[in-house]
Order: sequence, then C-alpha cells, then structure tokens
Amino acid sequence: MTSATSTEPAVRRPRYLIVRPAPAVGGANGGDEVIYKRSIAYLQRSADTELFELQPVGKVRQILEIFRGAPPEATRFTGGDNAERLAAVLAASSFDVVCLFNEVTFSYAGQVKAAGIPVVLIAQNVHSLVAATDPSAIARLLRPMAVAFERRWYADPGLALVCISRADVEGLKAAGIHRTKDLWIAPAGAPPAKPLAAGAPILNEAVLTGSYGWWRKRRDLKAFAAGDSLGTPVLATDPLALEILGDEGRKVEASEVDWSAGLRFGLITDAFVGGFKLKSLEYIANNCIVLSMSDIAIEYEGIPHAEEFMRITPTKAEARRAIESILAQPHEDVVERFREFKAACMARYEWEACLAPLGDAVTSRLSTGRPLENVA
Repeated sequence: MTSATSTEPAVRRPRYLIVRPAPAVGGANGGDEVIYKRSIAYLQRSADTELFELQPVGKVRQILEIFRGAPPEATRFTGGDNAERLAAVLAASSFDVVCLFNEVTFSYAGQVKAAGIPVVLIAQNVHSLVAATDPSAIARLLRPMAVAFERRWYADPGLALVCISRADVEGLKAAGIHRTKDLWIAPAGAPPAKPLAAGAPILNEAVLTGSYGWWRKRRDLKAFAAGDSLGTPVLATDPLALEILGDEGRKVEASEVDWSAGLRFGLITDAFVGGFKLKSLEYIANNCIVLSMSDIAIEYEGIPHAEEFMRITPTKAEARRAIESILAQPHEDVVERFREFKAACMARYEWEACLAPLGDAVTSRLSTGRPLENVA
C-alpha cells in the first residue's frame, strides 16, 4: 500500500520591502521604534520581508528640501545616496508591496510607483495637524508646507494610507484631504498592564515618561516648568526632562517605580497633537490618570469614565486643579472607576487588533500588483 502525496502546488508567500528611517543613536526605545518593531513582526507572519533603512542626510540637504516646500521633520532622510541604494534594491529583487514607514520616507513613493510596485504609506504623525494645534508663530509658518506635502502624498489615490490615530485622520480632513477609500487606522497598542493592588490609594505623585529630543516637546515642557508649582512631585527618567523640570522633578529609574502601589497622574505636556499615541496608553497601563495639555480625547470616545481619567488640561493651573479635585474624592470609588476605564482601554488597544488594519492595508495592495504565482 503506497501513501498518497499531494499534487497541489504550494502558494508563494508575498514579498514585502519595508522602508524605514535608520534608528537614531540611543533612540531604540522610542515610540516610533516600538511601532516599527511590532508592525514589521506582524507582517512577517504572513509574508517574506526585506528591510531597507534610509540613512540621515546633512543639514545643508535638509535646508534645500525645506526651500523646496517640505516640512522640516520630513527632510531628514531625503537625498544623499538613499535613492540610488533603493533603486538597486528594487532592481535586484521582486517585491509585491513596498511599505514606507514614517512620513520621512514618503518622498520615495514616486520612485517605487515608477518601478510598478504598489505602495503603502504608514504615517507616524500628520504634521499639518501638529502645526495646526501648535500655538507658536513658527507653526503658522510651517503649516502650509505640511499641508502641501500631505496633499501631494496622502491624497494620492494610487497610494494606500495607514494612520495611527483618529486624530490624524481628522487632521487630514482639516487639511482638505478627504479620502473615501484605501485609508486605514492602525493605532498603537497598549503595553502589558501592571496590576493595581487591592485597596490601592491615589498617590500625590505625577509621572513624565518619554524622551525629549524633539524641539517641540522640549519647548512645551519648558513652558510647563516655567509656571507656578504643580504642587505634586514629578517622577521622570529622561535627563533632558529632569534638567528642564528643575526642583519639581524627581529622578527615578523606571524599574524603581512600583506601578501597582496606587494611582498616579501621567503628564503629557505637549501643546500640539502628536506623539501621544503610546505615551497615553503607557500611563493607563501603569495605573496613571492622564493629564494632557493637548486634546487627544477623540481616541478614548466611548470608553467608560474617559472624561474623568483622560483629562484635557491645557494649562498647568488646570492640571493642578484636576489633581486636587481627584485627591479630594473618596479614593476607593475613584480607583474602582479607574479599573473599569483601564480594562476598556486595554481591550480596545490590544496590539493584535490594532495591527489588523495594517495587515488589511498591505494585503489589499496584492490584488493591484502582480499576481501571486503558485510554486510547484
């Protein structure tokens, strides 16, 4: 008796080229790196991938691109030998889809389209939204550049677009970009949640996490620090943040903080809407009530007790009043409501569910590119 062997041909896995900016020195733990790592690992489960890293260009080249109308944040990887290296990779291999991660890579979309390969843009920030919500004079000057850049790339119907927040999509609408198809929202997911001890109190401590290499974030933190005292010590790990906070800051190591001991207050001192996606979820997972100077409430609409625990506090004085108000309430009741809020947030922003739209966006491009051939 002989065993039967299948004569069905195996289906070739799709091949994706992942284009991303090269990691910054010392920036391996930044929010963008978390999104790259999670997203690329998710795509690798169903496809073969090749990684292409764009190298940063010099200041002179960046200034040239700004004069050509690009927003400053999008110029850091445009030019140099990046286009030549990318052309060589595209010519050497056959790809079904090219994924351009972060808007600093989007200027290469035309080159990929010319090679006849479908493109998916994965935006990190919508810079017209950043500029529109930034109260400074320089933001008003930069916004037309950002709008023009986004209308060129984000509005291109031949390019699939993935945003990582509902706020970003609303920002695009404000910039006159009303996409009706080939647009997905794949938000950043939540980190593992820290348990909250039974009988946990509300602690009179604030927390400031993240890095402050971006000039906008440093500027806004300086404005926050310049105001009257918050009346609550601010735990921080970033050296730049601690230097800016001065006497209000308390240096800690992340491993030293007992996140289960009680509720704290997580500060988002950015006056502009951008870069909040992971930070707010990190705070919630670490049992912190969020106090945000920028309006990010849209991401938490429909979640129980969101208005209580996702507080929009545009000024330091409002943040101080929010802390005083919450501390004055019966702690047990507040903590119980926070548990419900946190559980709903962790469910909505579970990584697998958050990355599914990214997978849908990329696989949708397969039908527009060359067909997957069966491999005998």
